[in-house]
Amino acid sequence: MPSCVVIGWLLLPALCLAAPAHINRLALFPDKSAWCEAKNITQIVGHSGCEAQSIQNRACLGQCFSYSVPNTFPQSTESLVHCDSCMPAQSLWEVVTLDCPGNKEMPRVDKLVEKILHCSCQSCGKEPVLEGALFNVYLNPPAPPQPGHGHHHLERAGQGEGESEHAALPTHTEKQEH
Repeated sequence: MPSCVVIGWLLLPALCLAAPAHINRLALFPDKSAWCEAKNITQIVGHSGCEAQSIQNRACLGQCFSYSVPNTFPQSTESLVHCDSCMPAQSLWEVVTLDCPGNKEMPRVDKLVEKILHCSCQSCGKEPVLEGALFNVYLNPPAPPQPGHGHHHLERAGQGEGESEHAALPTHTEKQEH
């Protein structure tokens, strides 16, 4: 019996740190289930002073469960709060090059855009993974755009959250005169 108690105390921190399970059905609403899917959209990518481009992308849409059970004081058990949201489960980042006519210093701007591949119900507190994609762009910039430039895929798959601010990366392809 004492060994069971010791094992229980050793496992308790691991259980507390484990990610909460995602809930597909609730006992109070047995006829309802959570759903989350990627829907095709046309996204307009723009930047001040540049020509916008339309790209095909996906948006996460669905209904995921969240609940909060009232607390007691003094608290006898852990707070029973759960929150899931429909968000990207798999995404990649793509550089979209925009032309900026009339701007000699910055004739083009590269926008980093999250391309959503799959969506699922995930914990509301999940942080987006944007930093790795930004490092990849700065450390491994895509080849200069060819005539008819457009999209460059990054070799970085990541997870992101809904709509986020996209970094504007200037590209200088013209030679400067001295």
